Amino acid sequence: MAIVSSLGFTDKVKEGALTAEDQKAIFAEYEKQHNISFLEDRAKNEDADPEEQLLSAEEQAELAKLLNVTPEDAPKTPSEAVKTLTAEVKDQKITIEVLSKQPEVENPVQVNAAGSTPRIVLVGAAHSATHLFGIDSPLYARGKWYNDNFITRSETNRDFSQEEKKEFMSAVSEFFNGVKKRSSELEKSGQIGLLDFSKMISGESHIDYTSLTGTAGEFVARRTDAILAYFRTLPTVSHIFPVVSNVQNKEIAPSANFAELSQGYREGRIFKGNVRFAAEVYSVVDLMFKYKFSDLIKLEKMYIGYLNREGSNVIKWTFIEWIMVYFGKILINEQQIRRVSGVRVPQQNVVANPANLGADGVLRAIERVEEELKVLPFEKMKLYDKSSIIDYFNELYDAVNEILPSMNGFKIYANARHKQWFVRGFRDKYHLDTDFTGSSSQLQDVTPESIVWVPNMPKNCYKVWVTVPGNIENYEDKPNEMLAFYFERDFEDILTMSRWKEGAGLLQAGIQYKTKSELEASGRENQWIFTNYPISALTLAASVSFKDNVLFEISGSTQVNTVSEYKPDLVYKLVAKQAGDKITKAGAFAKISKDFTAAAAGDYIKVYAELEDYTTTVDGENVKMTRPTGKFLELSRKVTA
Repeated sequence: MAIVSSLGFTDKVKEGALTAEDQKAIFAEYEKQHNISFLEDRAKNEDADPEEQLLSAEEQAELAKLLNVTPEDAPKTPSEAVKTLTAEVKDQKITIEVLSKQPEVENPVQVNAAGSTPRIVLVGAAHSATHLFGIDSPLYARGKWYNDNFITRSETNRDFSQEEKKEFMSAVSEFFNGVKKRSSELEKSGQIGLLDFSKMISGESHIDYTSLTGTAGEFVARRTDAILAYFRTLPTVSHIFPVVSNVQNKEIAPSANFAELSQGYREGRIFKGNVRFAAEVYSVVDLMFKYKFSDLIKLEKMYIGYLNREGSNVIKWTFIEWIMVYFGKILINEQQIRRVSGVRVPQQNVVANPANLGADGVLRAIERVEEELKVLPFEKMKLYDKSSIIDYFNELYDAVNEILPSMNGFKIYANARHKQWFVRGFRDKYHLDTDFTGSSSQLQDVTPESIVWVPNMPKNCYKVWVTVPGNIENYEDKPNEMLAFYFERDFEDILTMSRWKEGAGLLQAGIQYKTKSELEASGRENQWIFTNYPISALTLAASVSFKDNVLFEISGSTQVNTVSEYKPDLVYKLVAKQAGDKITKAGAFAKISKDFTAAAAGDYIKVYAELEDYTTTVDGENVKMTRPTGKFLELSRKVTA
């Protein structure tokens, strides 16, 4: 650091503007003063005594300024400082090499004025005397308790005045309205896909801020964009099942299936061919998130605890930003599970309905087109296990290959939880230990890398399907609408909520037939998706278990008193093996509409767990929570007329 300062390079280091010649000068002076090269000295320091002395507070503060980080994140020992500065120099060297290969711009003044060259660091930006991160905006003004807590991280044990609570909620509402507006702007300008969190927190961005350059609004927008970019780093299923926006209720997507057209030439008005039109319905339903902070002091303690737990994490959000990140992360993770395995059921009058039962997901969309007689499953292909999965998938592939003129563009989709079964079985069967990305083996068409492994499917879900990528979609109304939180005060409580829409469906499934026999006669030639039929046998008895599946073929007519090992966030489908199979409206099924008596094989009833509220004590307070009652409610049924 002394050398950097003596050579007059302090400002250059701060600005990230060191040239190759500057670096050479630093290393030369280092060797001159210490009689050892910088790299050799660094190698020695890596083996230094672990009881290395700490840098002084002044030295740490100076390093923080040079590296543009907070004092807490500055190197604490000489060896840490060397490593950090070396990494910084390497980054600058890479930047210099990249810039040296770029041609000079013809209008440098205009380019600089447009704001495309300044490097603006977001997360580690220093605070000014009046504002957090130096952002001259009322939202980040110091002197407000919630902003000051970001710097002091000290709990407040006093009561908050009504003015303080009102001020806080006003700031929160302003922030979330800004996030909603900014998300809409990025979506409309086609820049939402340019949000790269790893680049943005280091000060780089491909977003166009030309219209905001030099204003406080630019920095507020940049920080908002960083949060939106952070959410984009969370795992999603949108790369497998695209998300279609602006679906407000129900929309119809028409499709057409054409018969053969060509034939040998003959004279006259001779026409051949026909077209059968079909339609898929895009549908969404409303979901919500509501949460009550019963005590502002508790909320603050949650925030402080979060910061302390994160330790040296460079992302230390402000109080208001933390609320969005903390709850947003939970909501997004729940949504990704729901987009795969969710089923919309009537919401029960309890405190907490399961997140997974709020909207239909991909598996329900597939089930729906099967029940609508558009898709005929391969009913002989029931369950597989770790020993049969290889032959099972090859059998499905071969069956579809016999129907389609070409498998080009079609993919197999399967439960990601079972990928290891397939990989191990594949290696055992073909004695291959590769990444499976090379040329296709002549022995088989299905390899681990040719399968789309779907996350978030239930552990005991064995559904497998074949279709073209992009054919199954998730739907929403407005992008990021779930994160548009609304806040309101109710006496001592702070209430927050958001409301949005979700759904799932297929672009193209197949022609809808009136009867199953007509569908079977079609030979599946008009389908765009091909599915298995992963059903488990379940003999009705006084006590049964739902552990192994969500799809059961039932037989018998004994009253079921108890059901064990079920999950309250799943819907169970019970399919009759033959006419006369019966579920009595009693015991565990006392809440269904009436006795279920199958008139034919394939008739079914769908059920889900009944819930009830109960009161328990948590941290010395009575809290109302939700649990299953052990009984089941009816979602729907099919009984052949």
